[in-house]
Amino acid sequence: MANPEHLKILKEGVEAWNKWRGENPNLRPDLSAAYLGGADLDGAQLYQMNMIAANLAWANLSGAFLMNTELREGKLNHAKLSHADLQSADLTDADLSGATLQGADLRGAVLTHANLATTDLRGAQFVRADLSGARLAGANVSYADLEGSLLARANLREAFLRGADLQGASLKDADLFMALLDHADLWNANMEGANLRNAVLRGCSLTRTNLTDAVLTGVKLYGSSRDDWIIKDVKCDYIFWDREGKQRSPKDRDLEPGEFERLYASLPTIEYVFEHGMSPLDPLIMDRVVQGIREKRPEFDIKIDSINARGLAPSIKFTVQHEEQKGPALEEVWKGYEIKLKQLECERDRYWELIKAAFDKPREVKLISAGPGAIVATDGSTINIQQHIHNAIELQKAIAQEPVESKTFAKIAKNKALDIIGKVLEDIAKGQVKEAAKQIIELGKDLGPIIAKTAAYAFFRSMM
Repeated sequence: MANPEHLKILKEGVEAWNKWRGENPNLRPDLSAAYLGGADLDGAQLYQMNMIAANLAWANLSGAFLMNTELREGKLNHAKLSHADLQSADLTDADLSGATLQGADLRGAVLTHANLATTDLRGAQFVRADLSGARLAGANVSYADLEGSLLARANLREAFLRGADLQGASLKDADLFMALLDHADLWNANMEGANLRNAVLRGCSLTRTNLTDAVLTGVKLYGSSRDDWIIKDVKCDYIFWDREGKQRSPKDRDLEPGEFERLYASLPTIEYVFEHGMSPLDPLIMDRVVQGIREKRPEFDIKIDSINARGLAPSIKFTVQHEEQKGPALEEVWKGYEIKLKQLECERDRYWELIKAAFDKPREVKLISAGPGAIVATDGSTINIQQHIHNAIELQKAIAQEPVESKTFAKIAKNKALDIIGKVLEDIAKGQVKEAAKQIIELGKDLGPIIAKTAAYAFFRSMM
C-alpha cells in the first residue's frame, strides 16, 4: 500500500511534490496501489518510485519524469504520457490501453505482457525496450524508434507502424495480422514465426530480415527492399506486388509449399552497360526511367540495385520480381533511356551547370518527395525525413528535461512548448519541413538558450 505521507504531498500539487523530491533525493517514495485516476501530474518528478499496481487511469502525466519507476500491473489506460521520460521503467502487465505516449522516452523499459492496445505511440523511443508478449493491437507506432527492442510474441494486430524503426528488433512469433508497416525499417529484424497475414509492408526495408516460418499470405510488398532476407519455410498462399495491393499473385492459384522461397529468395537482376562511359547525369536519368517503368509496368517492381561508375564498362544493375521479366524489363530500360537521352541532349550542358551551381552555392531547401522516406536537398547534400524527426525529438528532450519552474518557461508554458514540438513532428511526417522549421525558430525566440544553442535548433535554422 502507498505511504500516506508520500500520497499527501503528491496531492498538494506538482510544485510541492517536485520541491520535496529535490530536498529528499535519496528517498524512494512509495505510491503502490494508490488511486491517482485523473490527477494532473504534468511534469512531476516520479523517478525511482514504487508505484506497483497504482491506478493512474486518465491522469495527465505529460512530460513527467518516471525513469526507473516500478509501474508493474499499474492502470494507466487513457493516461496522458506525451513526452514522458519512462527510461528503464518497469511496466510489466501494465494496462496502457488508449493512453497517449506520443514522443515518450521508453528506452530500456520493460513492457512484457503490457496492454498497449489502441495506444498512441507516435515518435516514441523504444530502443532496447522489452515488449515481449505485449499487446499493441490497433496501436499507432508510426515513426517510433524500436531499434533493438524485444517484441517476441507481441500482439500487433492491425497496429500502425508506419515509418517505425525496427532495426535489429526481435518480433519472433509476433502477431502482425493486418498491421500497417508502410516504410518501416525492419533491417536485420528477427520476425521468425511472425504472423504477417494481410499486413501492409509497402516501401519497407526488409534487408537481412529473418522471416523463417513466418506467415506471409496476403502481404503487400510493393516498393519493399529485400536484399538477403531470410524466407526459409515461410507459409504463403499468395502475395500482392502492385501499388494498390489489389493484384493477387499468383492470379488464379495458391503457391505450392516452398515455391515462395524458390521465386523470391534472391531477386533476378539485369544490367545496363554504358559502352561510351557514364556521365554524372546518367544515374539521374535512369532514376526517372525506373519511375516511368514502375508506373507503366508495376508488376516488374523494378529498382536500381547498384551503380558501377568505374572501369571501361560502367553499368547500372536493376532488380525485378521474376526471372521471366528480365528480358522485357531490360528492353524497357533501353527504350526509356534512349528517349530521355534524346530529350535531354540539347539541355545537358545547362543542367550540368545548374547542378554544379546547386552544390557550389546552395541557397534553399527543396522537398524532392514526401513521406517517411522523403529526401530533402539542402546545402548540397541529401537529408532523409528521419533526420528531421531525430532533431525535433532532440529539442523535445531538451525541453522535457528543463524544470517547470525554470525561467525558461517565462514566456510559454512547458506543456505548450511540448505540444508545439508534437505538431512539428506531425508536419515533418507529412513532408512539411519548412513549416516545421518556422515553428521551431519561433519556439526558440520564446525559450531562448535551452534550445536555441543546440545543434538540432541550428539544423532547422539552416533551412530558413
